[in-house]
Amino acid sequence: MAVNSKKIPINSLQTGMYISRLDRPWIETSYPIEGFYIQNEEDIRKLSSLCKYVYIDIDLTRLRVDPLKLQIHDDHTSRFTAESVKEKIAEHSQTKQGGPTKTRIRRPSKLLYTERVAFEKEFKTANKLYETISHTAENILQNIESSGQIDITKVNQTASDMVDSIIRNPDAFLWLSRLKAKDTHTHNRSIRATIWGIAFGRYQSLSKLELDELSIALLISNIGKARLPREILERADELNGVERSVYQKHISYSVKLLRQMGSFSSSIINIVASYCERFDGSGYPRKLQGNKIIFSAQIAGLVSYYEKITNHRDSNKSLDATRAMEHLYKLRDTKFQSELIEEFIQSIGIYPAGSLIELNSREIAVIIEQNERHRLLPKVLILRDANKNPVKTFKILDLSGFDNTDKHCPKIINSIPLGSYDINSSEILDSILKTDKSWLLKRLFS
Repeated sequence: MAVNSKKIPINSLQTGMYISRLDRPWIETSYPIEGFYIQNEEDIRKLSSLCKYVYIDIDLTRLRVDPLKLQIHDDHTSRFTAESVKEKIAEHSQTKQGGPTKTRIRRPSKLLYTERVAFEKEFKTANKLYETISHTAENILQNIESSGQIDITKVNQTASDMVDSIIRNPDAFLWLSRLKAKDTHTHNRSIRATIWGIAFGRYQSLSKLELDELSIALLISNIGKARLPREILERADELNGVERSVYQKHISYSVKLLRQMGSFSSSIINIVASYCERFDGSGYPRKLQGNKIIFSAQIAGLVSYYEKITNHRDSNKSLDATRAMEHLYKLRDTKFQSELIEEFIQSIGIYPAGSLIELNSREIAVIIEQNERHRLLPKVLILRDANKNPVKTFKILDLSGFDNTDKHCPKIINSIPLGSYDINSSEILDSILKTDKSWLLKRLFS
């Protein structure tokens, strides 16, 4: 977070200043969440049309600034965080009248899952398990197309194995969901949505049975799409009214198939039947509103939507994690209940595991593990030096282990998409596996 931050009026802005905070949420503007430099007078004019005052980061500002000569109002130093979103949603909830009846968010004061296996240990387990899961998920659709049946025992075991791993450490599978993000096949979309769903359900302290049911429902949620014309599936994001009606029948197809098999619980079938419903009634197939949508289906709907906007079939339309959070925030109490969105943001953080970020040192890194207490201070693996060249020696930084009062303390200043500076999933995977060995040795002898 910005430590040496000062609040100044718009008329004191100069080119070269680093804007760390606005007088309004970042999500209400077109700016990236984690700040930016003022490049020219046009930037100042744009800010003037939006804000009365802003906060500048003195340490990151590219010109010599004498704070005493600026019109300083206070020394508060916060940025967009999950906690600030929570405050905004609380205000929003108090002022909003009417609308669909809300579901009480279930997360208890005492979390059910607090023990965590070390990331470096669980990552190896999850990496091996992912291949099995991918094979199972692919077979689900293939078997539905050929025989209308699936290996229910295999699906149940696969779902349970995923839940067990994510209970032990959610970051390992969240990592893998990022590494596999370029694969837009339907079965891999289902896997990634399942990972998000289990991680969110874990954060909500759902029971092991509820997590298993949610996992199974998400894995098989798309089986009805095997009954749709291929041209409809390939153009799912560009359908007209009639085509959209055909596409939406995948829900009824899925429910019919599951009932014919006779081995899935009513809870699982209800999740599949309702995960495309939306809080304001704009979903399908029954136009359910508010708490008429069961809680697990609300989670399934939110994580499936998040998967869609972060891994769009057209990669140019995909949103990185930070901008996806901005997008979700704008949908509060329309597509999804505001409190559910806020809890989801807190559960995976502004920078989820596997996200690429830039530090104030200009180095490029990937998030390898979240800090549950301080979501903006995760563990990161450096992949590019300050000149954006591949590093020769891998280095892991735990941002929570630095003194934030030190102006040279490493800070995250931006979120960047996978593929930037030629960083692909293969390089990230190789890097973490290589680093894992040296990391373990350091821990053994430290």
